[in-house]
Amino acid sequence: MENQMNPKSLVENLNQLVSLPDVCIKVNQLLGSPDYSVSHIADIIIQDADISARLLRLVNSPLYGQHIKVETVSRAITLLGANELRNLIMATAAQSTFADIPDELVNMEEFWRHSVTTGVMSQSLAKHCNTLHSERLFVMGMLHDIGRLVMYLTIPKKARDILLITGGDNWILAEVEQEILGFTHLDVGAELMRAWQLPDSFIEIAGLHNNPQMAKNFPLEASLVHIAKAIANGQIVGLSVDEMIWAINPFAWETTSISANEVTAMVDDMQAKSDETMGLILAPAKYMHA
Repeated sequence: MENQMNPKSLVENLNQLVSLPDVCIKVNQLLGSPDYSVSHIADIIIQDADISARLLRLVNSPLYGQHIKVETVSRAITLLGANELRNLIMATAAQSTFADIPDELVNMEEFWRHSVTTGVMSQSLAKHCNTLHSERLFVMGMLHDIGRLVMYLTIPKKARDILLITGGDNWILAEVEQEILGFTHLDVGAELMRAWQLPDSFIEIAGLHNNPQMAKNFPLEASLVHIAKAIANGQIVGLSVDEMIWAINPFAWETTSISANEVTAMVDDMQAKSDETMGLILAPAKYMHA
């Protein structure tokens, strides 16, 4: 397996190790057909009680700002749209799909905490910028680094060697990957988004969130996730926005028209939302009351 060294082959190999829940595959197939109904999509989703519970909890969370409780999947689809709900399904399913990665490679709780925090902050920043359909930035941000998990499962030995070289410094991770493998976890993440049939915007953000200036079609979204990722990294180790400025490409500030001072004023609220959302996504369905 480790002899095949390119993003596409790693994603193909991943399919031999883990599989997406049936609900993800069926919803993707249905949305790819010329005619489908809300009730048909809802019928598919509710077959998976765990994913249904997580979806309803997320839709009723402050992330989506619904003033009236959403009690059915059909209503959730009507409010958010089938495509946005499909994106949410993929995000919630990813947590179970990549559950068996060895602790020696990654602390999965820390990985998802960073991912969820990046997602929440991406969405909050997008809303602050009056970005159209800002809720989609949550899933983009949450899945931004998922290529790392693909590599941990498909080429664990090489991934371990790379981690040893970086000494835990995530800021040089992509550089070391490129040097050793000829591609990075960002490239793998983009390939996974493509395989999962997620929108082109997801593919570009997964591949270029470290270099938003290279995004040809979605520079605003790439810039939002770029800023959110840096701030989320800082939050984990107790660094302020000002202390993370060095990690943020000036292009991202220019493209979003956000200032560091504006982000600083939002950090506490964004972190509170992140903590709540983390619980909604990772808590077992049996503890949920959807």
